[in-house]
Amino acid sequence: MKCGICKAEMEEKSVTYTEDIEQGVIVIRHVPAQVCTECGNTWYSGTVAGELEKLVDKFALLTGSEVSIIDFTKLAA
Repeated sequence: MKCGICKAEMEEKSVTYTEDIEQGVIVIRHVPAQVCTECGNTWYSGTVAGELEKLVDKFALLTGSEVSIIDFTKLAA
């Protein structure tokens, strides 16, 4: 797969995704992604992006703290 920005090669990596929400910040670790070897552009598959959205929505409602750290590999469907 080629990067949509710089056209360099993408490689499969496990990354950390952060989402700044009104209540605080949600940090989701161990997220599978394609990352550009040159510019660092990160791309998530449609399935992973959907799971990230579900996790953010779920934990935005459940958490009472300003920062929540979630392990994608343990909670994604």
